[in-house]
Amino acid sequence: MWFQALSFVIAAALLVKAAVALTNPSRFYAARQRQYASTSLPPSLMVPPAVILCVTSVAWYATLLHYRPWGWLVTAPLTLLCGISLDNLVRWRQHRQAMSRVVAHPRVWVVDCLLLVLGAGFAALGLFVYGD
Repeated sequence: MWFQALSFVIAAALLVKAAVALTNPSRFYAARQRQYASTSLPPSLMVPPAVILCVTSVAWYATLLHYRPWGWLVTAPLTLLCGISLDNLVRWRQHRQAMSRVVAHPRVWVVDCLLLVLGAGFAALGLFVYGD
């Protein structure tokens, strides 16, 4: 049950982010460009790493105490994402410069399409691998 719920949480986050960005890219990426233009870390960007850290903690709890085969398919990507998001907070200046170029690129929609595929993959994982 733990890994199924985590798979659906990850799928929902990826699918919603991609859907919002693909349906209204100018508004979505204009907001992102304003965030990355700031030399100091905007407080709103502190929330996602905190949420990712909490979800990753739940994944490790499930991995250690409610083991399921293939549980690493949830725990490993979350652990990687958590590490990356914490690194981005620590190295904000370098991260904002790199991401400013990414969100300003005309083909940034490719990233959102990739997120749709990953979201569908995590939804399928929750349905077919962890479904009871």
